[in-house]
Amino acid sequence: MKLTKIKGVAHDLVNYLDFQIWFGYYKNIQKDVVTDVIQKKNPFDVMCVEFFKERLPESFDFSRIKNILVKIHRSANSLNIKVEVKVDDKKFLYAHKSTMG
Repeated sequence: MKLTKIKGVAHDLVNYLDFQIWFGYYKNIQKDVVTDVIQKKNPFDVMCVEFFKERLPESFDFSRIKNILVKIHRSANSLNIKVEVKVDDKKFLYAHKSTMG
């Protein structure tokens, strides 16, 4: 598997979170979130890790992923989401901005 697939999964996670924060399950999420979801400190972290595991091939050794950093900044009508994944010694970043209205 090419490691660039991980950036694609980060892209999918950002788009999923964008929709869920504006209209769905996470619409009441706090204004600012910065978390390394690999640590699985809460249900949000667990969901993000499972999102990755479901989309990566079973043959991929998930322990190669050192961290998955999710940063969310939300204001009244804008949303910034960044997902940074570190695999071995490589970093992949996907950032997304959206507005309501």
